[in-house]
Amino acid sequence: MSKNFSNADIITTDWAMADRSAMLRRLHRARRPRPLSTGLCSGWGTDVSGSDRRSVHASVAGVGDFRTVWWNCFCAGYMAMVPGATLERAMYAFHRLHHSITLSRMAFQVAVRATTVDVQRDGVVAAARRAAVRQSNG
Repeated sequence: MSKNFSNADIITTDWAMADRSAMLRRLHRARRPRPLSTGLCSGWGTDVSGSDRRSVHASVAGVGDFRTVWWNCFCAGYMAMVPGATLERAMYAFHRLHHSITLSRMAFQVAVRATTVDVQRDGVVAAARRAAVRQSNG
């Protein structure tokens, strides 16, 4: 559309389609977001949506971490299997499961790092003994 337009152009233009196509052109433009500088090195105020896999931008770009899919599957299963289930209880159970999985994964990573250090320092047999002692102590 030209810069000089008449009333006929305003009336006949499909503004929803024009806005949608302009939004899609901006969305698919391959440019990195500029970080907002606060003058400090703290990171507050920095736009990380372009590199954050949890953001809506990542989901639209197809590089998200499937949090929405995981939630939808869990919620559907919870609602189908638990009698009298509510969305609030499903959300509570989802977060409880997510936190327990996260904490278990972190504890496993700590155990693997400790065993790796033991193997490098003392050998496989001593590391296996220490790992067994750690496991029995909880």
